[in-house]
Amino acid sequence: MHHLMFLNDVLKRSGCDTFFLTCDSGVENCYARAIKGTSRVGECSKCIIGGVRSFPVGPVTKITPSTSDLTIEQLDGIALSSSCTLNRTEKETEWLDDTVVETRESFYSPIASVFESSKNWIKDNQLDAVICFNGRIDLTRAVIYACETLDVPFITHERTWFGDGIQLIPNANCLALGAVNSMVKEYSERPLTKVQASIAGKIIGERFLQRNSLEWRLYNKKPTPAKWPLSHVGKRVLILPSSKNEFAGHSDWSSEWTDNTRALDDLIDVYSFHPKQLVLRCHPNWSENIGQADGKRSLKVYHEWARRRGIYLIDSYSKDSTYDLIQQADIVVMNGGSSAVEAGACGKKVICLGPSPYEKAGFVQSFSSRSEMESESLSEMDTDQVRRYTLRYLYVRSHRLPQYVDYMKADQTTKYRFYEGADGDRIIQMFHSGKILADDQKYSDNERFEDEVIRKLRNQNWLELSEYSGVAANTKELKIQRRFGLAWIDGLREKFSRGDR
Repeated sequence: MHHLMFLNDVLKRSGCDTFFLTCDSGVENCYARAIKGTSRVGECSKCIIGGVRSFPVGPVTKITPSTSDLTIEQLDGIALSSSCTLNRTEKETEWLDDTVVETRESFYSPIASVFESSKNWIKDNQLDAVICFNGRIDLTRAVIYACETLDVPFITHERTWFGDGIQLIPNANCLALGAVNSMVKEYSERPLTKVQASIAGKIIGERFLQRNSLEWRLYNKKPTPAKWPLSHVGKRVLILPSSKNEFAGHSDWSSEWTDNTRALDDLIDVYSFHPKQLVLRCHPNWSENIGQADGKRSLKVYHEWARRRGIYLIDSYSKDSTYDLIQQADIVVMNGGSSAVEAGACGKKVICLGPSPYEKAGFVQSFSSRSEMESESLSEMDTDQVRRYTLRYLYVRSHRLPQYVDYMKADQTTKYRFYEGADGDRIIQMFHSGKILADDQKYSDNERFEDEVIRKLRNQNWLELSEYSGVAANTKELKIQRRFGLAWIDGLREKFSRGDR
């Protein structure tokens, strides 16, 4: 909400009129209630109290129960991602499981109401454009589908990977790869300045030291030292799978494989890896509940696959350090997870099976089909060049792709400071062009500053890298405040677990 209020302030200062749409318990089910198993009274009251009505903005329109002419196919497509995330599916074949289908159907009526209310809101207020949170989960997906139906440009917003700034994606939901890949590719061959290289190095240092407290989730906390568990001669291959259930049905994330174990089968067969070369490290997330949903589906899939292929498996519940294993591996195999950056920072050969936000970064070899594997050999790259591309990718994700990085600073995961001076024309131009301009377009004319950071990466000087302090922006703080008498909401909110915990 504070992010949205910042965007409202920026646009108002640029001469825009703003209008708001809120649920106000207008639907009988939503992702937030479903993931936590909360009642309408308990969840909706918190949502209303913490929502737009607690800020001095308006006019505010509420969702009203409605029917729509959306087909079952359309309703199913809008609800697919939510239903797969809520059930933490691991294979596309699970999309038709009774429980998953039942979850989808529970959203049909709420989606119809939000879709119709959104269209009416847009038409009644003659809106030129819409900003919507996330755009992936059921109800927010219904809002942007209304925009698509009416041919109204929209932007989805979400928290950034590393905290500062805000992620803004034009005419697509928060998972879209088009804008990310375009910018990653554009800056992959542009050297970083001294400050930029230091910032990217700091991100790496903090991740290896587990001081990256501003990221939404941290895994493998307080790990124990881990040694490579196998003695087989040959390249050591570490498999680090992650679930992609939230990407279900998203065209940007599609490949020929219905699940990642099929991709791994092809990788092993095409490149003749011996089972004793491979170690499978199950994602720590599968040992945790997300709301009511556990990770048993994923664990079962990978346990059965490892047993069938005779591959050494380290369970999700293990405290073995994933970072130790990365540093001892020769090849690290991903399917879109963020640990690719640790592997890249260590100069490892990184393979990604399927689409990812780093497929254009230069430090990863990506495959989306068996035929691609059969037509390509496993490429070799200088280890320092891998590190160089990794640094450039991290700077894109931390300071180029996010917008207003100098004006939105995270103190905690959900607590921010905001500053005056942000240019609203940046958003307006994004509506017109459908493109994202890098928040920081500067780059160096040589690689010497990157070389300094690469030397530290090579020597694993994580502490020295993490201690870079940066340069403080010299701007006036902008107060984003709730209505008079409601400031207590934020203090109370900090006492509860965040998001879907």
